[in-house]
Amino acid sequence: MGKQVRRTFKPRPNPLGQTREETTVPGNIEQVVLAPDQVLPVIQKLTSPDATERGWAAACVSNLIMGSDANLKLLLSKGVVGSLINLLGDDTREVVEEALGTLRNLCALEPDVCQEYFAKDILTPLSLILPQISQVIDLVLRDAPLVDNSDQDRRSSIWDVAENFIYIIWSLSEASDKYIKAINRLNIVTFLISFLSAADQCPTHVVVAAGQCLTTLTDDNKDIYIEFQSHPEYIQMLLNILTKFESPDKLLVRVLACAILMNVREVVQLSGSWDDERDALGELNKTVMPILIASLDYDIQNASEQVKQVIESGNVTKHDESTEITPKPKQPLTKGDVYIQSVEERLTTLQLSLELLADICLQDDTEDGWEDAGEDMEQDQDAEDMTDNLNEDNVEAYLREAETLGDNTSTAVDEAVVRSNPVLNNFLKIFPQLLLLAAPTSISFPADASFAPGVTQGLVLTHQRALECLNNFLLAMNEVPSKFWFKEHIQDAKKTWTWLFQNAILIGTAPASEERDSIIEAIVSCLWSLGRGLGENIPLEPNHVPALCGAYRASTSESMQVKIVGCLGPIAVRQGDINTNKDIGIFIMEVLGNIGSHKTQPDVAVEALNLVFDVYSDCAFDYDAPVYVQGKFNNQLKQILPAFKSMVKTIDRRKNFDLRNRCDEALMNLVAFIKYKASEKRS
Repeated sequence: MGKQVRRTFKPRPNPLGQTREETTVPGNIEQVVLAPDQVLPVIQKLTSPDATERGWAAACVSNLIMGSDANLKLLLSKGVVGSLINLLGDDTREVVEEALGTLRNLCALEPDVCQEYFAKDILTPLSLILPQISQVIDLVLRDAPLVDNSDQDRRSSIWDVAENFIYIIWSLSEASDKYIKAINRLNIVTFLISFLSAADQCPTHVVVAAGQCLTTLTDDNKDIYIEFQSHPEYIQMLLNILTKFESPDKLLVRVLACAILMNVREVVQLSGSWDDERDALGELNKTVMPILIASLDYDIQNASEQVKQVIESGNVTKHDESTEITPKPKQPLTKGDVYIQSVEERLTTLQLSLELLADICLQDDTEDGWEDAGEDMEQDQDAEDMTDNLNEDNVEAYLREAETLGDNTSTAVDEAVVRSNPVLNNFLKIFPQLLLLAAPTSISFPADASFAPGVTQGLVLTHQRALECLNNFLLAMNEVPSKFWFKEHIQDAKKTWTWLFQNAILIGTAPASEERDSIIEAIVSCLWSLGRGLGENIPLEPNHVPALCGAYRASTSESMQVKIVGCLGPIAVRQGDINTNKDIGIFIMEVLGNIGSHKTQPDVAVEALNLVFDVYSDCAFDYDAPVYVQGKFNNQLKQILPAFKSMVKTIDRRKNFDLRNRCDEALMNLVAFIKYKASEKRS
């Protein structure tokens, strides 16, 4: 049952946070769709000897790809990417700027195009453009005297050029780790840091773009850490941002500074006790948490109603109904457009803050150990034959060996340390706000997918991040042996259980979509964590177990099925509710019975077996005799054993080290459990 690890904007719908439908109003769209023979003249003009025609063609391509998916696919099939990349080296500034803007829009609408960008060596012309951008921005920031009209034109467009450049780099960074290694060689950190250093002089949208790109680049990137080690002033500048900018329009900039600092926390020296890594980390947490917590103070319900009113009022930009291919000048933003954009940015801020807070819950965790798989591969080759050799006579020897290995990685959690940790106290404060942010609004799952998609997608992602943050907190509280939080806040925990179920059922009535399913899965994760902590105090209602079993059968997601099975475990183990235990037991045996037909996947099978081992571990439980014994579960497990052995043997340890280890452990436990229950029954 893994905790949610921060993704740093990955995956996201697109790097700009916008889609082509975002400013459209249903019923006011007439898309320009080209026939194949209309594409050729536009493509040809990209290589015209006339610079005006080259710039016009680049702008046309941008206009057309923003118009429809059909145009996008058609133009990509005609090799437009290579022509646009070539224009980045054009002698005419206006042509370069048009091509850069079109390439930005292209990777925003079709992130997979980044593979072609890299293959066609876009980084070479970008590396030449970078110092030119820096030079012009330096002139602007120094307010140097204008040389001529051309100089004035360069300065007037430089912020858009810089933003387009950054977003292309950002998109490449998120597309592949291989691309990040190449980007590291561009001296890009110095470039991006320059915008944050001058955050009070640069347009906020460009500073945000630089911060988002740097957040991605610093996420688990050891090569970038060297840059920060060599330039401690970068760290100090980021710390200054946290206290320097108090205005609401700079909130996302401050949160991004928090994200970058947390990414490079290995080189952040905040206290005199630098030798004590935990002290330094604690100092960083104390610095960033007040900002992150304050940023959660946003009423998404009210914002959703305001967005609905703006859309219904018609006070938003409508797409031009003209069928002209030629690009038209941009329309000025209406007040409605500005408000919708402000909501989208605020939701982006919420998402990142929630990711960072969820990440803070993980910082004390030990590594899972799968990274060390290579060291143990040779001795693990012996385990390949275990599935063939394992039986009731030798299972104890296998289990003793596994237990010895497990003892080396076990860690104790000190309750006193947890109670004194300021992180816990801060999470107690934001617990109610996490529930508010997780609650769906009236427009989170609209029947019309084209209704303010930038906002609706932002709302869904905000709900998901809030649930993931809540789940990580609950999991952290489960790590404490006494589970004191669940006892001391039992009413809050029970109310949360009921609230989560109510919202899952409500969201389940929304139109089917991946986003809807991801929210329901996040809710089930929280229920699982809550159930483990509440134990006998789970406020179960008659419809809860049928709803979970129904969701399992309706889902094709292995991870969702694992979570549902995990959630059923704490419910089943409660005393005094034999009928519920029986319903769950029969359902789990059905799940295990589907191993041979491959309807039940390995991860699900392991979780189901672990449930059986935990729930029916003692004949003293009031449900053991009427359910396990009378239901002949032990005989059923004996029949399941050969199919599970066969499943385990198909898992390649070299490709799925962690899964194979868990399957091996489950197999050993299954053989031992069948033997144990048989002897327990006889005694």
